[in-house]
Amino acid sequence: MASPQPRISPEVARQAANWHMLMLDAAVSPAQRDACSRWRAAAPEHERAWQKALRVQAQLGLLPQQLAMGTLNRERRQVMKQMLALAIVAPLGYVGYRQIVPQYAYATGVGQHKQLTLADGTLLDLNTDTAVDVDFDARQRLISLRRGEILIESGPDSSSPRHRPLRVASKQGQMEALGTRFLVRQREGATQLAVFEGAVLVTPSHGPRQTLAAGQQVTFDGRGEGAVAPAREQDSQWTRGQLVADEMPLGEFLGELGRYRPGWLRCQPEVGQLLISGAFQLENTDAILAALPATLPVQVDYLTRYWVTVNKR
Repeated sequence: MASPQPRISPEVARQAANWHMLMLDAAVSPAQRDACSRWRAAAPEHERAWQKALRVQAQLGLLPQQLAMGTLNRERRQVMKQMLALAIVAPLGYVGYRQIVPQYAYATGVGQHKQLTLADGTLLDLNTDTAVDVDFDARQRLISLRRGEILIESGPDSSSPRHRPLRVASKQGQMEALGTRFLVRQREGATQLAVFEGAVLVTPSHGPRQTLAAGQQVTFDGRGEGAVAPAREQDSQWTRGQLVADEMPLGEFLGELGRYRPGWLRCQPEVGQLLISGAFQLENTDAILAALPATLPVQVDYLTRYWVTVNKR
């Protein structure tokens, strides 16, 4: 029986977290990539820490997909590095390892989809890497979207003697359902709302209210600023296990696909504007990637299962 490997030291874990976060930055230079490769090759413990960081990301989703480090402030970057370093040091599967991630009422992992029926009859679909809290009391039915994306079909709330408004809270404001089916996605610094049936009253954190009718969508910030556009039913097809693209730039397509698989998925800038269309089955994201060279002048390069780059062929 093979002897267990020694634990990774806190200092090496900290270095691995720093390198991992740096490599997720879209502006990382070739010289920095080479330096990272040299660090990994310098000692077996370095490579073990690097692989552990990838497994942490795959299992817990500690770092957001398609991370744009330039959009995160220094404090958030530092907290994320500390969380990753702690997870690298902890034994895999140890209960304290999961305690570094906040617990929510309902959550999904990367690539998972979950449908729930809440106590009031509301149907709630959770997309990949999504977390919500649910708080129903005598005054209201509140769903707090902590991260990710949800699709809601409001229930009749027939068990309550009085009408309780159904509300969804995001980081940028609150949305109240007016007998409806609607989608809410928490983006970086903004909330996307698409209304498919009924209407939704939007109350931004620091802006005027507005009502969105069926067939409309908006992506708004805390001041409520955002242009109203037509809602697209195709954006809800993840509930059926599909990613639908209609002449979508490849860079944007891979950003969406990356939400459904662990690790890091990106493309080089020279192929990012190539257009792609189709309905893609999310149950096998590797198959989707393998099919790209058949329709586009690209090649898919795997550094590891969790580190994939689409390059020009």
